[in-house]
Amino acid sequence: MEVAMKLLEKDIHEKQDTIISLRRQLDDIKTINLEMYRKLQECESSLRHKTELIAKLESKSYAMTDSLQKMEENVAEEALRRAVGENAAHEERRGVLEGELKVEREWRQSVQGTIVSERDKIATLQQEISQLKAVANKYVELQEEHYRLSEQCREQELTLEELGTQLSRSKLQVSELKEEASVTRSVADALWTSDKEVSHCKACSKEFNITRRKHHCRHCGGIFCNSCSDNSMSLASSAKPVRVCDDCYVLLVARNSVVH
Repeated sequence: MEVAMKLLEKDIHEKQDTIISLRRQLDDIKTINLEMYRKLQECESSLRHKTELIAKLESKSYAMTDSLQKMEENVAEEALRRAVGENAAHEERRGVLEGELKVEREWRQSVQGTIVSERDKIATLQQEISQLKAVANKYVELQEEHYRLSEQCREQELTLEELGTQLSRSKLQVSELKEEASVTRSVADALWTSDKEVSHCKACSKEFNITRRKHHCRHCGGIFCNSCSDNSMSLASSAKPVRVCDDCYVLLVARNSVVH
C-alpha cells in the first residue's frame, strides 16, 4: 500500500506539472491571440482611415471637375463677349487659361492615379488580413501537432533511456571480456607507436598541428590528442598516475571495479 501510495503521489505530481505546463502554453497562446487581434484592429483602423481619405479625394475631384466645367463655361462666355473688341487680349488670356487648365487636368490625373493606388493598397491590406487569419488557424493546428509530437517525443526519450541503460550494461560486459583477453598485456609488451608514423589522432582522427599535440597512451602505446587522452590512471609499471586514452581508461576502470 505504501508503494502504491508513493506511485499515486508521483503520478499526481507529474499530472500537476503537466497542468502547469499546459496553463503556461495557454497563456502564451492567449498573448499571441491578443497581439494578432491588436494588429487586426490596427489594420482595420488604417483601412478605415484610408477609405475616408479616398472619399475625401473623390469629393474633391468631383468639386474640381465642377469648377473646371464652370471655368470652361466662363472662359467661353468671356471669349464670346470680348471677341470683337479684345481679340488680342483674349488670345493671351486664352493661352494663360489653357495652361492653367492643363495644370489642373494633370493634377486631376495625378489625383486619380493616387486614388487607384490607394484602392490597390486597400485590396492588398484585405489580402494580408485574410492571410493573417489563415496563419492564425495554421498556428492553432501547429500547436495541436506540437502537443502530439511532444507526447511522442517523451515516450521515445523514455524508450531511449531504457535502451541506453541496456547498452551501458552490454558495453561493460564487452569491456570485461576485452580485459580478460588482454589481462596479461603490459606496457613493456605494448607496441609503442613512433611519432613520425602518425599524423592523426587514433580516436577522433583529427590531424595534429601546433595547437593539437601528440600524446602517447602509457597503456596501449597509441598516439592521441589531448582531448582523447586527458585521463590519468595508476598502472602496475608506474608508481604515479600516467596518461591513458579514453578506451584504456574505461577498460582499466572496469577492471578495477571488478577487482574491488
